[in-house]
Amino acid sequence: MKTLTTANQRKWNWLLTGAAILFAALAVVVCLLLRPKAGSLDRFVIHYGENETLTVPAWETRTVVIRDGALADAATGEGEENVIRIGNGEAWMEHANCPHGECMKQGRLNETTVASRPLGTWIVCAPHRVYVEYLGENG
Repeated sequence: MKTLTTANQRKWNWLLTGAAILFAALAVVVCLLLRPKAGSLDRFVIHYGENETLTVPAWETRTVVIRDGALADAATGEGEENVIRIGNGEAWMEHANCPHGECMKQGRLNETTVASRPLGTWIVCAPHRVYVEYLGENG
């Protein structure tokens, strides 16, 4: 087996260090390119209760629970309850204990689905008076 001389060992150490730095820089660049636009104005506005609204940026990952016309900390299945999920630029009604559950059947609301949805930029739970509205950059 061949042993490395001190000069060759130093050369390999510099090459490995340079490769590690290059890999780290490449990882940073990829992360910066894949993140959502910082200036994006896309957002979801949740209407509930007596003229209450909650605005959530479209790229934020969040679960919103509305029970009996007010924000709640967690879903319990009691009262008039809606669970709205927001993530990766889309929102959907994950759970609702309304009589027919039509709001859950309306699917995911996002920038690309608004043109093909019957209710356009809205998810509506009429019995509980909960509405999710998508507002793009121009909205």
